[in-house]
Amino acid sequence: MPGGQQADKGRGHRWTPIREDGQTPLAGASAMLWRTVVRQRLLDLVSRGVRRPLTLVSAPAGFGKTMLLLSWEALGTWSGPVEHVAVDAADEQTAASMQSVLDGLRRRAAARAEDPALVLVVDCGDLCLTPELGDSLDRVIRDDAARIRIVLLTRADPPLPLHSYRLAEMLTEIRAADLAFTAEEATELMRRENLDLAPVEVAELRARTDGWPAGLAFAAMNLAGTADIAQTIRAFRGDIGNVSAFLMTEVLQAQPGVQREFLLRTCIVDQLWPALAEALTSRVCDRRSLEFMSHENAFIRRVPGTDGCYRYQSLFREFLRAQLLFERPDLVTELHRTAAGWFAQNGHRLTAVRHAITALEWGDAARYLVEDLDFAKLLVGPRRALLPVLVADLPDDLDGAGAAVVRSVRALAAFDIDVCAAELSKARTSLERGVLPPTRFYDLAITVLEAICTSLEADVTKALDASLAAEAALRAASAGSSGPPPEAKVLVAGCKGRVLLERGDLPGASEAFAEAIAIADEAGLHEALAHVLGMAALVEAVWGHLRRAGELAEQATAMAEAGGHLDEPQSAIVARAWVSVDRGEVTAARDLVHRAGDAVPTLDARMLAAFGALVRARVLRSGGQAEVARAELRAAADGYGAGIDDWLGQSLVLDEAKILVAQHLPHEAIAVIEDSPGRDQVESILVLQRAATEAGQQGPAPTSAVGHRATSLETQIDRYLVQAAESIRTGDSRRSSVQVERALRLAAPEHFRRPFSHTPPQLRKLLQPTNELMRRHAWLHAPRPGRERAADQSSRTRYELVVTNTLSSKEHEVLRYLAELLTTEEIANTMHVSVNTVRSHVRSILRKLSASRRNEAVRRAWDLGLLPQRPET
Repeated sequence: MPGGQQADKGRGHRWTPIREDGQTPLAGASAMLWRTVVRQRLLDLVSRGVRRPLTLVSAPAGFGKTMLLLSWEALGTWSGPVEHVAVDAADEQTAASMQSVLDGLRRRAAARAEDPALVLVVDCGDLCLTPELGDSLDRVIRDDAARIRIVLLTRADPPLPLHSYRLAEMLTEIRAADLAFTAEEATELMRRENLDLAPVEVAELRARTDGWPAGLAFAAMNLAGTADIAQTIRAFRGDIGNVSAFLMTEVLQAQPGVQREFLLRTCIVDQLWPALAEALTSRVCDRRSLEFMSHENAFIRRVPGTDGCYRYQSLFREFLRAQLLFERPDLVTELHRTAAGWFAQNGHRLTAVRHAITALEWGDAARYLVEDLDFAKLLVGPRRALLPVLVADLPDDLDGAGAAVVRSVRALAAFDIDVCAAELSKARTSLERGVLPPTRFYDLAITVLEAICTSLEADVTKALDASLAAEAALRAASAGSSGPPPEAKVLVAGCKGRVLLERGDLPGASEAFAEAIAIADEAGLHEALAHVLGMAALVEAVWGHLRRAGELAEQATAMAEAGGHLDEPQSAIVARAWVSVDRGEVTAARDLVHRAGDAVPTLDARMLAAFGALVRARVLRSGGQAEVARAELRAAADGYGAGIDDWLGQSLVLDEAKILVAQHLPHEAIAVIEDSPGRDQVESILVLQRAATEAGQQGPAPTSAVGHRATSLETQIDRYLVQAAESIRTGDSRRSSVQVERALRLAAPEHFRRPFSHTPPQLRKLLQPTNELMRRHAWLHAPRPGRERAADQSSRTRYELVVTNTLSSKEHEVLRYLAELLTTEEIANTMHVSVNTVRSHVRSILRKLSASRRNEAVRRAWDLGLLPQRPET
């Protein structure tokens, strides 16, 4: 018989021809794929591979190994003969038949003196080569490489000295990672099936299948004719339909009994270590065993960047779990219980919680969350979304301090402060009664959660006491060998900063957030770091350090982008809005505060809502909507619920009073302040003085605390403006000019314009553009509050433009290239940086120059003198 068609009359064909006429019918998903998508990169790999003695194509079922070689031969890139043989048994008789085939091929190849060599494609199907077959192939590879090239298609590495071949450069390897579909190839496959998928949908499909060709083929079948592509992709699983049937017949049924048991017992975990495999299977398993498995079956592979950790392909894992539940439902709970104990002992507490919950071991799950304060990891960063799902089914009647703590954490994540406080009270009572063996972590956990909970309530004095108690408890716990996690420290430092800011203690709040920044930075908590940077920016903005606030807000945004988050933190947006409204950029402030309202809420949501209300009210007032602004402030004050020491709550009251004074209703303004809990605060006294002056009366005595460094810049400026108004009332115009001058000098470094926007009529003549005072302070002339920007930005003078931050040296360089009309790619090449780096600089430039387009930024830079003289037009 010709080529690989060797007959065995006693038992039928042991070597059967794969291809005789070039049109072999093939069933299965891989055949469909290769009929529709030609992947040139793989064909080129084969063409390069056959120039060496051995090309090994090793991958599990459904990766298109056979169709790859048929497609390659069909293209005719190899001018010599190509023979295909398939192994349909693995025994001694087959080895003898193989030897006979190889001898025949040697004779044929020897008769052909010319190149190229004969290519022999050996397709093992679902069988493994026996050592005898391996020896036969090895002899051909070593002795006849000049005349015969072997292409071996197999699902597992053959018994060949591959390491020696690699050293001698005799081997080309094409494995599952090479055969997996790329994004472009998957897109082309779907397009050939009349499916126009968005890039994000293709990416999700590839993540679900790991690029497994058969999996993508089955997905295309499911997607055909569906109306909801996204939902169908989400519903595509490995435990139902065609995928399940394929994995059963082509993968699981082909496994030996011991291997099959191993797969079913270990599939319950997402990641597998040798020691964990031993615990789940009660069999010895070392790292080498898992490494061999990964070479024999690409449905299990090593997790990149880990030492000895492996995982199953997601569809295969779903299939195995369904099969385990079908065959051994009694075993599932035991396996999850075992996994929970192993993960807890090895420091993977949150994973232990998940397995304990699956095993309905709620007591263990609660204990794992409380010990080492691991619940904090579910309140900080990207794992916050996991918490509601993880403990949603925790029984409400489960006794014990641990269960009560977990329920309080669940309530806290939902911002349900009443339930949180009630559960913490239960936990404290349970602990005091000794229901559980006391451990230091239970008391510490309750103390930390009490600090968080009370910091969200209206009593800032109680909240500060709780924050200081938690801070001291964490400091004491840090002295041990295993201190609290950084997430807990960030939470408590954030609570302290939040409460101090609400009290108006700006230095204290700044120091607390600086501590939180240091902890989050050192621990690599990028999302938490971005948020606390935004909170620090808000403190600086309220303090009047507008440049510093802008820098911190920019860092927060950059950190959020670097951490893979699409949106900047709500705290940073509110800080930028505050800076914008203080500098007279009303349109920018309006846009920012609107964005802040759509941002994902955090534990600071209540406080940020109050700050946002202040910005919105100031924007409304600048637009002439004083009554709407007052309504906004009253609604915010009712929702916020300020206490006696609450500076932030009082700020809502004072802004309403200032509007009443501007409306020439000083007595109403005085009544609003007198009825407020913070009427004795420094800022309240200043507004009372302003109202008294408007009423033509003597106001309360001024306070000496205004000039203290802890006082906000706005309060210091207001002090001089109030005194100036009073001087005019008493007829001392010269003194009023001096006091306005002092206020302007304080405001000039930060371009702090807002306090001068609503000055009393008697002071406005001092702020007219023709006044000598204004010629010394031309920076004050920002766009009129509430007026939309003109379409032609270039018509403005340099003093009408607002720059919220100074440009860095790199941003200056990028700005110069933008003025020269260089493209992003050209700038990147000139500066020897990446295109993404240039884009980041451009975004920062647009933000700092309050521009929406590049040409607009360049025009503003010319007006501000940031670039050389504007070229002639």
